[in-house]
Amino acid sequence: MQMPQRENGTRERRQRHTINRRAFAVLLALASFSAAAADAPPGAPVDAWGNEKEDAGWTLYIDNDSLTPVQRDEDYTGGVAVTLAGARARDGWITLDGPLGFIDRLFLTQAGDDTFRIHDLQIGALAFTPGTIKDPQIRRGDRPYASLLYLANGRSYIGDGKGPVYHTSFTIGVLGLNAVAEFQDGFHSMIGARTPHGWNHQISDGGEPTFRYTLTRQDRQLAGASVADTHYEVKTAVAGSVGYLTEGTVALSWRWGRISTPWWAGPPDRVEYIAEPAPATGGGQLNGGARELYIWGGIKAHARLYNAFLQGQFRDNDIDYGYHDTRPLIGEAWLGVTAEVGAGYHLSWVMRYQTSELKAEPGDRSMVWGSAVLSRDL
Repeated sequence: MQMPQRENGTRERRQRHTINRRAFAVLLALASFSAAAADAPPGAPVDAWGNEKEDAGWTLYIDNDSLTPVQRDEDYTGGVAVTLAGARARDGWITLDGPLGFIDRLFLTQAGDDTFRIHDLQIGALAFTPGTIKDPQIRRGDRPYASLLYLANGRSYIGDGKGPVYHTSFTIGVLGLNAVAEFQDGFHSMIGARTPHGWNHQISDGGEPTFRYTLTRQDRQLAGASVADTHYEVKTAVAGSVGYLTEGTVALSWRWGRISTPWWAGPPDRVEYIAEPAPATGGGQLNGGARELYIWGGIKAHARLYNAFLQGQFRDNDIDYGYHDTRPLIGEAWLGVTAEVGAGYHLSWVMRYQTSELKAEPGDRSMVWGSAVLSRDL
C-alpha cells in the first residue's frame, strides 16, 4: 500500500527537477541576453538578443567631379560604390572578413577581445583621367588614365562607444580593366559629355591585381548641446594604409545640427578618393530619434609613400611616375550636409578639395569633386 505514495513522491521530485532545470535555462538565457545587450553601445545595429543584425543597412556612394559648382572633368573623375552592412557581410559566401580578421589580430589588440564589432562589405569602382580627355595621345606630365574595380570588407571595433573606435578594411581589386572605361564612355554618352580618348594608355592596361589594408583610430574630442535642440561633435582620426595607396593620415572633423546617430556612425571622413566601408546604425538612434539634419566638415593631412594610380605597380605602363615626381604631403578638406529624408533614409552631399599630387606641369593642380550618398538603416 506504500508503493503508490513512493512512486508519486519520485514523480513529484522529477517534475520539480525538470521545472528547476527549465527555470535555470530561462534565467541563463536572460542573463546571456543582458550581457550581450550590455556589450552593444547605444545606437548600435543589434537584434532583440543584443547581437549584430544580420542586415543592418546599405549605402550607395556616387563620386563625380560634376557634383560641384566647379565644372571639371579631370583627375579623380568619378567613382561608385555600394556598401552592405550587418553580420551577413561577415558570414556571406562573398566576403574578405576572414583575411581581414587575421590581419587585424596582428596589429589591433581589440580584434582578440570581446569588443563589440560590426561588419560591412563594399563593391565599387574608381576612374581617373588626365586634364584633356579628347586627345588619344600620351600627355607627358599629366595624370595617366587609371581605374580600379574592387571588393572590400570593413570592421568597426566600437567598445562602449565612448572611448576610441577602430575601423579596418581589406580590399582586393583589379587595376586597368576595360570595364570601367566602357562604363565611363556610356555614362558620358548618356549625359551628352565628351567621350574620353586614351584609355588604352591607362595604368596596368588589361588588368593587374592589387590590394589595400587600412587601420583607423577615431576619438571623440568634444560633444554637447547647442542652440535650438541642436548638438555638436568634434573628433580626430589617425590612420595608416598599405597597398595600392600607402600612406599615413591625421584628420580633424566635426558635425553640427539635429543629430541622433552615434558619433562613430557619422558621415565617412575616412576617404582616399571614395569612402571606405562605413558602419550603419541599423535604425538605432539617440536623442529621442529626432529626424536628423546637420552640416559636417573637416581637414586631413596625408603623408603618402606610394600611389598606384600614378606610379603603377609591376607591369610596364605607357606613362607613370616615380616617387620623386609626386608630392609626399597632401592636404584635403570637405564640407557637406546630411538630411534624414525618411524613416531610416539619409541623403548626404559633400564637396571635397585636395591639393596637387603631381609636381610637374600640367598635372600639378588641385582636385575638386563632389559626393552624393544615400543610406538606409534597416
